[in-house]
Amino acid sequence: GAFTGASAARTGLVEAADGGTLFLDEIGELPLDAQARLLRVLQEGEIRKIGSVETRHVNVRLIAATHRDLRALSKSGEFRLDLYYRLNVMQIALPPLREREDDVLKIADILLEKACKRHERPGLRLSRAARQDLRDYPWPGNVRELENALERGVILAEGHLIHPDDLGLGPVTNQTHSPAVSPVASTNDDATTADEDDLSLEDYFQHFVLEHQDQMSETELAQKLGISRKNLWERRQRLGIPRKKTARRQN
Repeated sequence: GAFTGASAARTGLVEAADGGTLFLDEIGELPLDAQARLLRVLQEGEIRKIGSVETRHVNVRLIAATHRDLRALSKSGEFRLDLYYRLNVMQIALPPLREREDDVLKIADILLEKACKRHERPGLRLSRAARQDLRDYPWPGNVRELENALERGVILAEGHLIHPDDLGLGPVTNQTHSPAVSPVASTNDDATTADEDDLSLEDYFQHFVLEHQDQMSETELAQKLGISRKNLWERRQRLGIPRKKTARRQN
């Protein structure tokens, strides 16, 4: 790019990627003027350096990533529709971590190994309870939150095992929605009966969890109750039922 005091030509990203692949992260944040230049690269396969009258042809494979809805942004005028169609040749949707329970521990092992090397703490492992917590947690912050939790665990671990307390996984505030009001009016007796039924179900849930959580894992509890682990976690938060703390092992 051009800047004050520049004394030599510099190779831009697109030019450097000629004959290869260029990855652009968070493409949805690209300003409109830059979108126009990128469209020219994709449409014509050519670039022109700032201050130059010569164009150069490039052959670049472009991979773009975003967490935003580009189609919706194009409707609001924040993203060029023609650029959207040029980019959307093949789309790969990556579901959030909370929808990939089977992948959480695999990703955690990779991130943990990197964190151990970074902090020079080889041989650290996740305790069984910590691994279970990683599976049960809904990860609203996605992979970045998982990476931060593991880094915290590597820093705080006192022995060769990382325990749940080291990870610091706190509760997540879920936005609750009020149930839709039925257009059919109900009598006071009907309303009272419904409230009592709801209360008895919640009481049963709370009693069952408190009675069996010492002997069962979160997965087993959810299976017995006929709900998902995520649903179990959300009900715990709503009813204020704490999870049993796992005592630290003495090293």
